[in-house]
Amino acid sequence: MNIGLVLSGGMAKGALQLGALYALSEVIPLEEVKYISCASVGALNGYAYMTNKLEKAKQMWSGLCNKGKMGLYQFLKSDVLQQSIINLYDPEDSISSEFYCSLLESNIKNIVYKDLSKVDKDKIPLYLKATVALPVCNRAVQVDGSGYFDGATVDNVPVFPLLDREIDYIICIYFDDICYKFESTEFDNKIIKITFPNETSLKQSFVFQQDSIDKMLEDGYEKTKNILKEYFSDGYDNLEQIYRNIDLINQNNKESRLRLTGDVIITNFNKLTQKLTRRKIL
Repeated sequence: MNIGLVLSGGMAKGALQLGALYALSEVIPLEEVKYISCASVGALNGYAYMTNKLEKAKQMWSGLCNKGKMGLYQFLKSDVLQQSIINLYDPEDSISSEFYCSLLESNIKNIVYKDLSKVDKDKIPLYLKATVALPVCNRAVQVDGSGYFDGATVDNVPVFPLLDREIDYIICIYFDDICYKFESTEFDNKIIKITFPNETSLKQSFVFQQDSIDKMLEDGYEKTKNILKEYFSDGYDNLEQIYRNIDLINQNNKESRLRLTGDVIITNFNKLTQKLTRRKIL
């Protein structure tokens, strides 16, 4: 099969996403996932998933806040997240599928989707570091003479690299409280949307706290497990039934309303910055 996976950024809420990937790994064999596209901390989780390091990533998330509560700016300035994502890398890692990370060139003119399966292995940790390098908080990460920042500032749900791929369906995990309609009806009808809207989502996005992260790991796993049961009512490989389930669930979600969360603010800001940037797949 040709399955795609899209992982958005979400700062501390990436712990929910990691829990979701645990659930996903129990249902779909890794070799069936041929395309992955990630933004920001989603690249950390996506890399762990693709290289069979979910347990190492879980330990990393659990250890991020061993000093207790930490605000976002303090956390990012500490460089802890950048170092953690680098520590996931091993020269022996094998990336057998297309693996895109959204990056913003430091001139703020181009959004780049870098396929890490095609770059020199010694450059992979640099690109991973760049995926969580936020302007203002961090310096641009230099790779081959070009500087890169976190691409989530322009595209936080990076479906773009998968638009022209022959894909059976895409699992898209993001945090906005809305059932997005992606790009075109034909494309949208192949997307399984797993979202984690929450009335405390703004706090969850911007505060790194041990007990909160542990709970998000558990909640992400349980919710995704239940959602996948709805979509895969007759197995993950019965495409006809999956498409029917996608259509039914989309219809039931058509009246979802936009809620003001940190992730939605980023998404709305993206609409402005996208007009000033060009997209490149590398």
